[in-house]
Amino acid sequence: MSIADACPPVEENLLIDRDTLATSINFILRSDPDALAQLFVELRHGIESGFDGITRTRNTLAAAVELVYLHTQAHDAALKLYQLSQEGQLKVEDEPVRLIGAAIERQREHVLGSERRRRVGRKRRTR
Repeated sequence: MSIADACPPVEENLLIDRDTLATSINFILRSDPDALAQLFVELRHGIESGFDGITRTRNTLAAAVELVYLHTQAHDAALKLYQLSQEGQLKVEDEPVRLIGAAIERQREHVLGSERRRRVGRKRRTR
């Protein structure tokens, strides 16, 4: 299975098609600086091409993050945790969805709290 197949597309409005992006990422992960430079040139061209190119570049970068994730320590750890879960070797509070969901919720609350503090600060300055 290629990394392009492992990450189903969220949105196909990409600057660089998913297979080419996956190939580029594979080269980059094998320490090919020319592949990285070429990828950056393509992304720059996308940005310079206008609004649609900017949108496609943003989508391409999001897809690249998904494709790179498969090669990270976070992915390895998540997979090991998932396997332990499937084997019934975890405590309920250590189940992957529970752990990850709690971390996401803490971050969401942190962001919301920061936004509230910013709004309160603006209101005080405008008085």
